[in-house]
Amino acid sequence: MKDPEVAERYAEALHSLAKEEGALDRVGRDLALLRELWNSLPGFARFLEHPLVPVELKEGFLDRALAEVVHPYTLNFLKLLARKKRLDYLPLIQRAYLKVAEKEGRLVSALVRTAMPLTEDEVSRLREALERALGKPVVLELEEAPELLAGAELRLRGQRIDLSVAGRLRALAAELKG
Repeated sequence: MKDPEVAERYAEALHSLAKEEGALDRVGRDLALLRELWNSLPGFARFLEHPLVPVELKEGFLDRALAEVVHPYTLNFLKLLARKKRLDYLPLIQRAYLKVAEKEGRLVSALVRTAMPLTEDEVSRLREALERALGKPVVLELEEAPELLAGAELRLRGQRIDLSVAGRLRALAAELKG
């Protein structure tokens, strides 16, 4: 099991370095891109996490695949994780990095759970609406939750806003019980 404190230490170190160099937003975007790759390309994650793949091969792959795409700090950070055999921590580190930025007031992180996948246009409109309402950049984490039946559930700033059919049915059942 992965230790969340380890992920937090890595995230805080990367955040501190990026802040010193004025690269917070760029590194944050890099981590979001990496998370998207992690989630959408299972082979990418399996290759980087596999214990039998030599570190040198992983570092070479990272150089070829990402050197022109991510900030040098992000690339060096990934190589460090490879050497420490901690690339499997990357999704946790990305979340912890967002929490650090959120604590600083730089952005708002929100989890959106939907019964059906959202289109890119729907995600974009939702993000824009939240950014207008909150006055800050919003990072969305999307999760499919078929148990919601229809609608969505939004979690941000420690609150849960349930606009799902399942949530409305629970509320109705509770009201009927008295």
